[in-house]
Amino acid sequence: MVLMRTLITAALLLVLLAIPMCAQDVPYFPNVAIEEDWRNHDLTVNWYTTQLRALKEPSLLALSNTRAHAYRFLWLRSFHNPVAVRLSVGDDGTSLLTVKVANGKGGYEPGVLVKNETRTLSKKQTHWFLKQVRKYNFWDLPPHQPMDGVVIVDGAEWVLEAVKDGRYKVVARTSPKKGPVRALGLAMLIGLGDLKIPADELY
Repeated sequence: MVLMRTLITAALLLVLLAIPMCAQDVPYFPNVAIEEDWRNHDLTVNWYTTQLRALKEPSLLALSNTRAHAYRFLWLRSFHNPVAVRLSVGDDGTSLLTVKVANGKGGYEPGVLVKNETRTLSKKQTHWFLKQVRKYNFWDLPPHQPMDGVVIVDGAEWVLEAVKDGRYKVVARTSPKKGPVRALGLAMLIGLGDLKIPADELY
């Protein structure tokens, strides 16, 4: 019995040690305070990274060393499917929109990719979204919103990322009811992605 417990403990230790090693292979987020409390930073980064990998999404941070111009909305609802909507802007003013959905739950296991669709957006559509980015001053938003001691147990993570001219930006909010992050998230999710979300699942 003692030997069995020792083996199980050793196996769990190896798994725990492997998590940060895997996360370092291709980092998805820089060393910035996504969370107001730095003690939660690594946990949050691992959570987001696990979901993005399940959605088979690339690291936008890694693209900051290229000429890439892209935006991504990651939507992690506690009890509903994880969703990622990515806009890749082309030199000609058009863009490619990729919509992905996994069959798990955003607050738990992500599951596997069940929807992966990419289509071309016109110059008009692309211009409309970029206008929203400027309207809401995305590049000037703080990475997190002070919670003033409020603890949200269940809800949804609204995570917006962007890369442009070698610069990377991430902004995260928990269940925003209004404001720039909600507006831009809905612009990608519904305005461009054309996803049909029931009212009681939009949180």
